[in-house]
Amino acid sequence: MTEKDFTRLKRRFLRYVESYRMNTPGDQQNIALKRDHTLKVCRDIGLITRGEAIGRRNDALLARTAALLHDIGRFPQYAKFKTFNDGSSVNHGRLGAELLMKTDLKLKFLEGLSRREQSLIIRAVKYHSALTLPRLDKRSVFLLRLVRDADKLDIWRVFVEYFGQEKKDRSTAAGQGLPEGEGIISPGVLRNIFENRLISLAGIRNLNDYKLLLLSWVYDINFRTTFRLFRKRRYLERLAAYLPAGEEADKAVAHLKEFVAQKTKN
Repeated sequence: MTEKDFTRLKRRFLRYVESYRMNTPGDQQNIALKRDHTLKVCRDIGLITRGEAIGRRNDALLARTAALLHDIGRFPQYAKFKTFNDGSSVNHGRLGAELLMKTDLKLKFLEGLSRREQSLIIRAVKYHSALTLPRLDKRSVFLLRLVRDADKLDIWRVFVEYFGQEKKDRSTAAGQGLPEGEGIISPGVLRNIFENRLISLAGIRNLNDYKLLLLSWVYDINFRTTFRLFRKRRYLERLAAYLPAGEEADKAVAHLKEFVAQKTKN
């Protein structure tokens, strides 16, 4: 794979996104949200590969390509279901992988890449949003971990901005249709935080739970560079600012801060 291949794929991706342009401003805002997110994930995966001194040029290009295509399933998902909630629509990772495997897809995203490169990218797309990593070969897992870290970095940005907006200006799909929460945090969500476990989307009841779900992702970061970028951008503090005041939330945030501090020592 070459830099020219990536540039060609990026042009195809942008044409693909444009084909999902919607007339309703709210719907188009959601499409643009995923387009911009994708481009920033490409940026962040580049920062991670450089920070981790991943010297093989082909690996870095494959990582950027997987990042470019990781959310390709989001666009038809939203067009059909008007939501980004996989649980109430379709798994966007699997849908994206299916799209990439279709030989009759007009844009033929993976045309010109080797079979091995295609396979690595499709697996990364398929499993990037899975709660836990599947059993795959070493190189597939490595690429998948890069994509998952870069994806998290920009989703944190998206939600820092989302919660900072007036409700009338927020993307209608980003909040998963959850209620505010009225200062409530579910006990099971707090338990997962203190046990250093990821929070499942199935276990949340409101946006307060969702904020802690986002922060629980620190338990699934794979690279030291990702932790450093997380701390540099102050995502924990910025998201925690939108949690309800109280002892429970304060203890959860303190626990998360200590965990991140341990991971970024030295």
